[in-house]
Amino acid sequence: MGTSFSGGAPAESNVVKASDFLLLHGNGPDDPDRIRKMIRASHQVPAWRPMPVLINEDDHFRFGDPDNHMLAALGEYASWGYFDPGRNDYVEGYQCPPVNWGIDTERKRQFFTVLKTVTGS
Repeated sequence: MGTSFSGGAPAESNVVKASDFLLLHGNGPDDPDRIRKMIRASHQVPAWRPMPVLINEDDHFRFGDPDNHMLAALGEYASWGYFDPGRNDYVEGYQCPPVNWGIDTERKRQFFTVLKTVTGS
């Protein structure tokens, strides 16, 4: 069981206590340090215990930068879900069914390039 919060909000103790995993939103201001602080603050709540932390709905990419939201989350041992809204035209992005699962936009190529580097593929 889990729930999510608005962008940038750390988990609160009552949710940590009742959750099997934390689902934190990465949308909001574009600042990788905010992602780190949100994860660390969630770890500091009184009910914290080891569990998966997942960042989702993060609409910040900057995959070519040495520091970005994806790398910030991974550096804190949290997952980072790729949210690619594209133009909601069923061609770009991965958000609107039927989804075009191809790696056919520059943003998708940048994401998978970083993913390949991070995973050592």
